[in-house]
Amino acid sequence: MPHPAVFLAVLGVALVVGFLLLRFNARWVYRWFDHALVRDRKDLPGEYERPRYFKLNQRGELDTSVRWPGWDGWYFFMIPEDESVPTKMIRGSLMTGLYGLDGVDNYEKVKLRLSTFESVEYLSLIPTLERVVGRKPGKETIEKENHLSQHYLPKKTDLRMRVDALDTAITAFKVVPDEEKQRYGRIRGSWPNYEFDFINPEAEISFSLRYTAENIVWWADLPCIFTYFASFGRFEGKITYHRGTRTENVHQLAEGKDEVHTIKGRGCFEHGFARKRFDFDRLWLPIRLVQRCFSSFRPVRYHYELFLGDQNYQGGFMDAQGFGITVRNRGGFYWKGEYKEIKSVRIKYLNSPEPDLVAFRCAGRPPVEFPRSWEVEAVTEEGLLSYTGTREWPPAAIASNMIYYHFSYKGSYQREDISGKGYGEYVHL
Repeated sequence: MPHPAVFLAVLGVALVVGFLLLRFNARWVYRWFDHALVRDRKDLPGEYERPRYFKLNQRGELDTSVRWPGWDGWYFFMIPEDESVPTKMIRGSLMTGLYGLDGVDNYEKVKLRLSTFESVEYLSLIPTLERVVGRKPGKETIEKENHLSQHYLPKKTDLRMRVDALDTAITAFKVVPDEEKQRYGRIRGSWPNYEFDFINPEAEISFSLRYTAENIVWWADLPCIFTYFASFGRFEGKITYHRGTRTENVHQLAEGKDEVHTIKGRGCFEHGFARKRFDFDRLWLPIRLVQRCFSSFRPVRYHYELFLGDQNYQGGFMDAQGFGITVRNRGGFYWKGEYKEIKSVRIKYLNSPEPDLVAFRCAGRPPVEFPRSWEVEAVTEEGLLSYTGTREWPPAAIASNMIYYHFSYKGSYQREDISGKGYGEYVHL
């Protein structure tokens, strides 16, 4: 049996080596494992758009009744170029599983006590300017509505998915209980052309979009572990507000006629997939216990941002920090037709305007601050890309510690002024 001192010495060395490997992961992960920096940015192989994690039965058919080894998620957003339409952004996604961590997933919405392996997620977010009569006597006011619809549904009954091509849909019962089902969302197509058909059942909004991809930014490509990329391109289609966007009586639901808008603009279509063998809640339990005593202790921050420039450039970054260790801090963008790699990003969160303090419904969870303004400095070989981003809408809380948002920004790159709009995700655990 090893001497205790020897055991402690070996354990100490292992911990130091492990910490150093994590601390300097950017220097070896990309070189030895991650293929993100060498992937084609103008073309996408079919296996990267199709589902990656699933199981088949003995007849070779999709089997949604068993546990799958991981999840796939398809996400998109577009920003209409016509600012006169009430729609300020459309964000939609379908996921064949959950991430497996409360605070990033919203466990309160998981139905029938399903596990995260048995659930799929449908989401749509449609920030809209609405006209309301009656808030002030004799006046019509303009109000900001996020129109967030998020559902965790049984994979066994509500997921429809091909495995030989990208054609994934989630179908569920109508919000008003009855026996009739309706399709919440469908994503299909092949590079570079895709189609998105979604409804927001609570707000009675539907939209149909066609998308043509142009180029890609790869965030990660670790085979059999995690892959995620965003393609940039152009959208066109229509959105229908089946109750309109004008409320005649503030105390009643809008009952207007169909209000249809033709929309087009730029945006992104993303696909991410990851192997998942277990949920992360048990691993996170010690942190939750510490946070009960020290509510300000939040060791993990994730900030993901995609920006579209008025000067016809586009790109983004991913910054993930945990326990003082940088897990991912890179990005890229297209400038005058050329790809520029973002080597690193520094983000400074501003206190003016004051951050939103959001208290979620979970009992015992302290409120979380979500910034409304931030400064970004992205390092490239040709110089610094810098901008100040501002979120002007209320936070769309996806879970207790996570929001999706759209924003506007102004800054500079290579001595040229830049400005535009974009989409982001922010997590503080």
